[in-house]
Amino acid sequence: MGDKPLISVIVPTHNEERYLGDLLKSIKAQTYKNYEVIIGDYNSSDKTAKIAKKYGAKFLRTTKRGISAGRNVGLKIAKGEIIAFIDADYILSKKLFHNTVLAFAKKENQDVVAIEPTTRVNNKDLNRRDRIKFKILSRLINVYKRISYNFDIPAAYGCVFCRDDALFKAGNFNEDIEICEDKELYSRIRKLGRFIMIKDTARMSYRRHVKEGTLRTGLLYFYSMMVVLITGKFKSRHKPVRGKHD
Repeated sequence: MGDKPLISVIVPTHNEERYLGDLLKSIKAQTYKNYEVIIGDYNSSDKTAKIAKKYGAKFLRTTKRGISAGRNVGLKIAKGEIIAFIDADYILSKKLFHNTVLAFAKKENQDVVAIEPTTRVNNKDLNRRDRIKFKILSRLINVYKRISYNFDIPAAYGCVFCRDDALFKAGNFNEDIEICEDKELYSRIRKLGRFIMIKDTARMSYRRHVKEGTLRTGLLYFYSMMVVLITGKFKSRHKPVRGKHD
């Protein structure tokens, strides 16, 4: 990487007008300015495109449903030495880009292929009781993520920064996988080096847990991972927890 590597941020969207502006505002506020933002959109009928253009993001359409398709269409034009896959309902701390670049540049991290921030709770749309519950859950998830980095399938998702050369070797997202599609790709990247977590934060939304139920959401992902551990393969089709499109 150069002294100030370009970060290509890829955000998959489908009708994300309620959340996308918050993410793009937090990106615009970054102290590190050498980045590009690419929106990979599937058939949005709301103001997603208008919001993306307001913040100067490159807006691409994909005719194929799914998170993976949105990310892959962004990858086609991404020019960065660091590729960031960030979901539309995240909010980033101001120095996240800066400290991610510094972390990749450290001599002891030359074998690091992916970096995640520490996750916190985005309180948007949450009542007081849910805020407490998800604050505890978020802390547990951070512990789980760090432990998972030592194994073949890192529990990386939502906001992940990858070295472009490792991503090039590993390949794109598998668009036939609807659940744990991120873990499938990151399991390929993990073969090429280490994953680490830095202290800088990204606030993530638990809107899907609220909508679908925390237990139901957790059981779906648990079942998906059990299929992988037992069969050694990621199942192509599950009933998507994200709903039909988003």
